[in-house]
Amino acid sequence: MFKTLFPRSGGAQEEAEDIFFGQITIIWARWFLIAAGALIALLSTHSMSELTVAILTVIVLMAINFSMHGRYLTGKPANVTLLLLTNLIDILIITFLVFAWSGRTGLDSNFFILYYPMLFAFALVFPPGMAILYTLITLLLYGVGCLFTTPPQLMTSIAGFELLSMRLITLGAMGGLGAYYYRRQRAALRALVTRPAYR
Repeated sequence: MFKTLFPRSGGAQEEAEDIFFGQITIIWARWFLIAAGALIALLSTHSMSELTVAILTVIVLMAINFSMHGRYLTGKPANVTLLLLTNLIDILIITFLVFAWSGRTGLDSNFFILYYPMLFAFALVFPPGMAILYTLITLLLYGVGCLFTTPPQLMTSIAGFELLSMRLITLGAMGGLGAYYYRRQRAALRALVTRPAYR
């Protein structure tokens, strides 16, 4: 059923090459995530406990990315399973920051911007079907989380509904644009390879 809904854009060999060579995109997106997340966390920290949580979160992400970047530079890049696992961890950490960071949570949280680079990077590397599924999971986590953590007066207002809708649309667009670009690039490369040579 999954294959019917999300047909593959090319052969298994092509997809393996895309993941092999494209994972550096995810690695650099995660470095951006680490830098931006650390900055937002430090600027919004009001106690030592919050600072400790922020530092531990950054350390976990840095450890993951140092390992991934090191493997890539030594010619031993991560396999699909490891990439999927680390990207799932990224989304879960961002979701934790959005909904568990004291003070501003849900729609009030600024940490939601960290979803954007990870969604786009994932969609540039993985096949469109997987990118769409990953995007839908992210939208579900963020949308449902906002319903439970956003102050009722904001969540039940027209302004709150519009804000949530706008964020979900733009987050979805990031995954969709990445998946579309993936398909375009793959089609262009396939056309280049199959083009008859001129004599």
